[in-house]
Amino acid sequence: MLTSVIIFLPLATCLFWLHLHVVMAHRAGTFAAFICFLSAVALFLFTDCCYYDMSSSFRLLTTTNNLAQIFAPSIIPLLLIYILRMRNGQDVRLKQMIWVFIPIVLFTIAELTTNLEGKDNLEEFIRSLYIQGPSTLTADTAPALIRYHLFTVVVFRSVIFFEIFFLLMAYSRIAREDGYRLRHLWNFLFRDGSIDMVGLQFANLFPLLIICILKLCLFRDYLQDHQWISMTMSVLMAVFLCPFCFTALFGSKRRITTRQMRTALRYNYNPKDKDRILEGMLTEMLGEASDRTLLKLHDNYGLRVESLMRSSAEKAVDIHELPHTELFLTDDNRTDDADSLTGRFERLMLDEKLFLQQGLTLEEVSEQLHSNKTYVSKMVNGNYGISFPELVNRLRIDYAKDYLEGHPDARQEDIAKACGFPSASSFNNTFKKITGMPPRIWLATHEHRDA
Repeated sequence: MLTSVIIFLPLATCLFWLHLHVVMAHRAGTFAAFICFLSAVALFLFTDCCYYDMSSSFRLLTTTNNLAQIFAPSIIPLLLIYILRMRNGQDVRLKQMIWVFIPIVLFTIAELTTNLEGKDNLEEFIRSLYIQGPSTLTADTAPALIRYHLFTVVVFRSVIFFEIFFLLMAYSRIAREDGYRLRHLWNFLFRDGSIDMVGLQFANLFPLLIICILKLCLFRDYLQDHQWISMTMSVLMAVFLCPFCFTALFGSKRRITTRQMRTALRYNYNPKDKDRILEGMLTEMLGEASDRTLLKLHDNYGLRVESLMRSSAEKAVDIHELPHTELFLTDDNRTDDADSLTGRFERLMLDEKLFLQQGLTLEEVSEQLHSNKTYVSKMVNGNYGISFPELVNRLRIDYAKDYLEGHPDARQEDIAKACGFPSASSFNNTFKKITGMPPRIWLATHEHRDA
């Protein structure tokens, strides 16, 4: 009994977070995408837990084995849709739904084989297969049963392996475009820094992917004699599901800090800490509020908005939202020591506009500064609060805004080339991530405001 409870622990954990998201995160921009993903995970975990629970009846396994054909291959595509929604607010497109035919084909073949062979014969086949392993397949085995095993085991697991590989390739591309580094995670965990939500979610996913790969390599006939392996993986999966699902509660944010995560349940604080916690929460919220919201607060409550705006800007402004003119302040406020590393770096970036060079690397900048790339990287992070690739991208986007105003009819490829981006798609993705809208929509909105 205890073994079954532990085996079904991941399913119970998934259902708990599913309910919590419905109650607490229904306003998040990623809510629909995440709920679809988590629902597919819950349905698959039911079939998976039945497979690993040795007390499950073989008649039940016949049904859950077929259901797994449609739920398991749906998880990775739905996860990618959730990631894209979180990364740039992208809605689901028709071409992103082409993957649907994979689980439909697998499920259809499994159901046809089940009906043709008969559930009784199939149940007996699954019994011998799960007890004796693949050695039960002999020359006397019915061709329909061999086809059933081929599609529901061999092809099915190959598809899942391919989808995991595709997910890792997609993450590699996103990490390269957005400049993710392990030090960002380190700063977030141990230095109270901020981190990109997509990068954090991929970090939370990594141990889950490792467990999934291990599960795909272990078959029921082996686990029958090593139930401790099944229980260990179930506990680990339940544990690692929690940070992933908890982080998803913040689906409306592009970046997050450890302090924001600690105050997620805003009103669960010790009365002794009430003033300090409320002050921090109000400061953060005022820093994120628009001028219109602040003026409305002024009208309703008589707050001294100018003072609050200055205070919130000093305490909680997100440096990732500032353009490069504010990152470097102004020409009058640049570092007094022009010969220092910071002064020479600012001269390269602002005066010589080195950031417009395609494929610019930290090593090339370090060579021009006659310095070590480690020192330059620490200087950038210390002075501007972001990594070198992030800083370069923000400088390019600010330049692109001016370029768009001066060349409103320019092609995307020409704009990308002029601003230092390798391709139009890279330019569009970066522009949308930083400004929240595609270049053309930004230009139209800007022109409308000027009019």
